[in-house]
Amino acid sequence: MAQFDYAVKGLNELLRALKALPKEGQDELRKASQDIAARHMAPAWRNAALFAGDPWGPIISDSVKTKRDRIPSVTIGGNRPELSGGATATMLRSPSNTGNARGSFAPFERTNWIQYVRGTYQPGALREWTAAIDRIVRKWNR
Repeated sequence: MAQFDYAVKGLNELLRALKALPKEGQDELRKASQDIAARHMAPAWRNAALFAGDPWGPIISDSVKTKRDRIPSVTIGGNRPELSGGATATMLRSPSNTGNARGSFAPFERTNWIQYVRGTYQPGALREWTAAIDRIVRKWNR
């Protein structure tokens, strides 16, 4: 499940242009993005999962991992069974009140723990990411 928190006008064009960087420059951008995600995004998502008042918060919190991508990002969930009944962190992330044939776990009460994250990390992460892009483009655009 992909979820985007912040819309950046011209992002697709920027990412296409960044493909012109040499491999080392792209690796540097991926490393910088992963560092930004580790400093800003992952702690915000982990804290939101923990403090949502949900009994599965610690399992969801432990499943937050940074991704190595050109854009700072995290993954939430995983396919490793975490509970005795075989539930994974992905299944716990947004359970259904009603259940369905594809394995959601009724009657979990739906909690909107994701709402606690909105706006907490975005300004700092975006500011650092744009600074990293500027630094990397200046370095490799000689």
